[in-house]
Amino acid sequence: MPVESVTMPELRKLIDSALGYVLIDVREQRELVHGVIPTAKHIPLPELTTALEMPAEDFEKKYGFKKPGKKDNLVFYCRTGGRSHTAAMIAKQKGFNAKNFVGGIYEWSAIDPRVKKY
Repeated sequence: MPVESVTMPELRKLIDSALGYVLIDVREQRELVHGVIPTAKHIPLPELTTALEMPAEDFEKKYGFKKPGKKDNLVFYCRTGGRSHTAAMIAKQKGFNAKNFVGGIYEWSAIDPRVKKY
């Protein structure tokens, strides 16, 4: 099942326009100290399958944001694009509209001083 990619200009446009999307960081909690892309929510990759299967109320209680719907535009990212590709595949297999920001933190760090390459 192929996964669509999102480029940095496309992601910047989504963030700047605040169009309907949910940006999800799938890195481990300990990696978040290096910075987070603005508007991102956090679900570590090992928890993603369970998270997407949770009832909406439980999801919101655990992750602190409304559970995305199947039609929502989900964009996943990680450090360099590998884990987020896996995340997008998992979400697609569960019927979600999911894409991968392949540049990850590595690429984003070039334009955002709050995000450090590591």
